[in-house]
Amino acid sequence: MSQRNRNPRDRARNTGHDNGEETALWNEIRDKANKLAALEAKSQEINSQIFAMELMFDTRQKNEGIKPSLSELNQLDQLYRTNVKITDEAKEMLSDGLTDKIQILQGLVSHNEQEASARASNSRDSHSRSAMDLDGSVDSPGPSPAENKHVRKLGAGRPSSQPPRDKEKDTSEPNEPSNNPGRTKITFALGAEVAFKPKIQNQTEEHDWIQGIVVKVIGEGKSRRYDVQDPFPDDPTKPGVVYRSSASSMVPIPPSGSPLGPYEVGKQVLALYPETTTFYRAEVKAMQETGSKVQLLFEDDAQGALRIVDRRFVLDHKG
Repeated sequence: MSQRNRNPRDRARNTGHDNGEETALWNEIRDKANKLAALEAKSQEINSQIFAMELMFDTRQKNEGIKPSLSELNQLDQLYRTNVKITDEAKEMLSDGLTDKIQILQGLVSHNEQEASARASNSRDSHSRSAMDLDGSVDSPGPSPAENKHVRKLGAGRPSSQPPRDKEKDTSEPNEPSNNPGRTKITFALGAEVAFKPKIQNQTEEHDWIQGIVVKVIGEGKSRRYDVQDPFPDDPTKPGVVYRSSASSMVPIPPSGSPLGPYEVGKQVLALYPETTTFYRAEVKAMQETGSKVQLLFEDDAQGALRIVDRRFVLDHKG
């Protein structure tokens, strides 16, 4: 089997941007935290001096009847003024968005850790695939020139999608009745996490499966379509690209915490490659950590290394 270019996998979700932004935020927060710690230490030292001077004044006046001199009062006043300046400086640093930046950093770290875990989904048997009644696909509007950077995340074309297994429908709505009792229709709820294969207007080649979130449900029955948004745009200051999709081009990702069964060794799945937004075909090598992780060998992985992926991102779909 020919080796496909794995360059897109080198990019985490916003990899170049996220990792650089994460590092920059961390350095800025660390520097400010060190300055705050230094200010706090200085303030505590001044408080100790103030306490010692006031205690000395009080004790001396009680025992000897001697009041503090003007020079001593000026010295005490200067300590108070210095402490006020330190407090104001610390407040200014905190009001300069430091807490917001900490929250942003926490979000980036959480996001990168979640993406570092692999996600896979296994394919159905051919008779299971034929038993599924899925909607046809509709091309989505092409992204604007400003959004073209998103396309760089999408790898080379993949074979057309296969429908997911019933047990991976944790994020989908209840099945709709069908005229054929042996056929099942998959629907997706608003806010559902999915792996989907974006179709871009005026582009004939197929793209890899990427992660998305259902942001709109349009129509009913076989005409139902979905707007699916890329939640991890290259430019975090702009909303992710929204694609028009259909059930046949979507696979549900089970919600976090869902009870999921183990996969058999050797099973073919569709999984989220670590530190990317892209799903690829892979083979199950082992279940780990009481079933919460899956050890995978990704198809055509040039390195041939085994990857560890969160179970919920390992989908029972051929891809």
